[in-house]
Amino acid sequence: MRFIPLVFVVLTGCGALSPAPSSRESKPLGPAEVRSAQAASEAISVGKSTKADVRAALGKAVVVDFESGYEVWVYRERSPEKAKPPGTELVLLFAPSGILAKTRIR
Repeated sequence: MRFIPLVFVVLTGCGALSPAPSSRESKPLGPAEVRSAQAASEAISVGKSTKADVRAALGKAVVVDFESGYEVWVYRERSPEKAKPPGTELVLLFAPSGILAKTRIR
């Protein structure tokens, strides 16, 4: 019976030694979410990246289609704290050819 309390003490001690991950890093990213809009924009290239390239690099986005064939994709930067307003957005414009035409961080 002395073994059980000892195991409990050892296990709780191990948890105290490892630093807790920040709330920003602990949860996986959701759809249309990036950790850094700036880093995300540097991972893609205007005039070169295709929709498939961007989806592979950044994941799914919020997509707005236009009849002209252009598409706007939006990714939101994860806010470090829930109390803060929504973070910065990375906005991407794709030409009808499927090639990235413009980017904007706002």
